[in-house]
Amino acid sequence: MRSHFSSQAFPGRTGPPSRPTLTSRPRPSPGVQVVDADQAWSGATGRGVTVALMDTGIAQHPDLEGSVIARLDFVNDGATLLDPSGHGTFVAGLIAAHGRTFSGVAPDAKLVSLRVLDQNGKGTIHAVLAAFDWVLQNRAAMRIKVLNLSFGAPQHSSYHRELLAGVVESAWFAGVTVVAAAGNGGPAQGTVAMPGADPFVITVGSFADQGTLATNDDRESIFSSRGPTRDGFAKPDVLAPGEHIVSLRVPGTALDREATDTAPAGPYARLTGTSASTAMATGAAADVLEAHRAYSPTQVKGALVAGGRRIVGTRTPGLDVDDALTVRPARVNADLLPSRVLLRLLAASGNVFGPGLTWEGISWEGISWESVSWEGVAWESVSWEGVTWDSVTWELR
Repeated sequence: MRSHFSSQAFPGRTGPPSRPTLTSRPRPSPGVQVVDADQAWSGATGRGVTVALMDTGIAQHPDLEGSVIARLDFVNDGATLLDPSGHGTFVAGLIAAHGRTFSGVAPDAKLVSLRVLDQNGKGTIHAVLAAFDWVLQNRAAMRIKVLNLSFGAPQHSSYHRELLAGVVESAWFAGVTVVAAAGNGGPAQGTVAMPGADPFVITVGSFADQGTLATNDDRESIFSSRGPTRDGFAKPDVLAPGEHIVSLRVPGTALDREATDTAPAGPYARLTGTSASTAMATGAAADVLEAHRAYSPTQVKGALVAGGRRIVGTRTPGLDVDDALTVRPARVNADLLPSRVLLRLLAASGNVFGPGLTWEGISWEGISWESVSWEGVAWESVSWEGVTWDSVTWELR
């Protein structure tokens, strides 16, 4: 059972990463300033919060010195580089870089690198399940409060039948705020990728800031995937800058050779896609959790939604980190039922007892998440009929 997937990079198609065309160098995005992250730093910088990043790895970079506290490789392909692709390092920089000339949204957050994708942005479902098991078992010891997922797959059926939905919800209900890319399948409706199509997680689309700090010229990116999902949920939940975004470059990697618009040279590059948008929202979640340590993932989502500002032409709010720190969280995820895939897992893991148990009867705090194992499920003992297994693609150009 080896379903393949890859990270979400390259607007305009799904499947393996496409060969991008270098742009005519439009103005780079001001990045963190557009979402008022620099204004928020007087109140929160992500200190005390660890972000797990499932991606292609995180390379050593001066702007991430001291930030990466653990690296695990679930690909095991013999790679000699920490990030043979460069994608994970680019995303990590937008979350937690703290250089003299470049900073991420949460510069004091710590990072855990969970490598589930190879240098071409491809991986297997086995690697993803193993990584989620590791997060569930180590989240408390490593203080993991946020999980960044910049990969996705087309949604083929209800989230009640999608494996990735059940997987991400296991982390969500264990207290980890999951932030996922909407995808680059826009502007058509119904194109939000899974796991971003799961109703619980924070799903992030892209807006174009036109390379300015003005807000009246911001527009939702044409390539950014739109809802509704197959279950009728409006997605994405929030938009963040995703065009011509500057972050960390790893010279000589696959992404550097194929997809970077180097800006202008050396340790930084410009890329486009909802991976970049997702990373900014992930950093914002870390900032919110520093300011409000008791917040649940649902409250973090509510804060990002309520703190968002208006983007012309769409009802989806644009990320505003500073306002998210102080606003009263919006009411989100009300009256939702968790994925039935997750219920099957819990039943198979011995964490749900008794026939006919309803979701209302589950005490999420009482579940021993450390004993839950996606890899350890005896698949033949569980009816997985209807659960979809698919490839996923990355979201950067």
